[in-house]
Amino acid sequence: MNLLFIYGPPAVGKTTVGRELADLTGYKLFHNHLTVPAAKALFPDSHGPHYDKRYTNLLHKLRLDALSVAAEAGLDVIFTLAYSGAVDDSFVEQIVHCYTSKGGDVHFVELHAPQETLLRRVNRPSRIVLGMGKMTDPNHLQQVLDGRDMSASVKYPDIVKIDTSQTEPQTAAQHIIEHFNLR
Repeated sequence: MNLLFIYGPPAVGKTTVGRELADLTGYKLFHNHLTVPAAKALFPDSHGPHYDKRYTNLLHKLRLDALSVAAEAGLDVIFTLAYSGAVDDSFVEQIVHCYTSKGGDVHFVELHAPQETLLRRVNRPSRIVLGMGKMTDPNHLQQVLDGRDMSASVKYPDIVKIDTSQTEPQTAAQHIIEHFNLR
C-alpha cells in the first residue's frame, strides 16, 4: 500500500500530475481541493483579514480522516497539498503515520516552478473549476508566496523534485513511477 504525497505551491501542477499518475497506476486521487468546499461551507470568510484557524483545522481533520480510512482499506492513494514549511510539519507527520502504522509506504514528490510561471498559470481557465476552491487570483497567489514558505521541502528522505516549468505532466508521472518502482 502506497501513499504518493505530492506537494508544492498553488498552480504548480499538483492535481494535473496527480491525475496523470492516477491514470497510469490506478491509484485513487485525493487532491486537496476536494475538502475545500466542505470547510468553506462552515467558514466562508476564512481568508484574508478574517482568517479563521478553525477553517484550517477542519481541512486537516477532513483530509486526515479520509486518508486514515483509505489506509485502513489498503488503498493506494495520491494526495496533494500546498505545503507551507514548518507550520505544516505536524500535519504531514500525522498523514505519514496513518499510512505507515498500517504497513504502508509514503513517497514524497515536490513540484516547483519559477514564481513567474505560477503567476501566469494561476488564472488559467482549467483552474477555474466550479466549487473546487482553487486559487485563481495572481494577487492572492503573490500574497501567499510572500507570506508562506512555499518552497520548503518536507523533512523526509528520498523526495522526487520536479520542475513543472520544464517537465510535462506525463513525463513527470513516468519519472515518479520509475523512481519509486510503482506498479
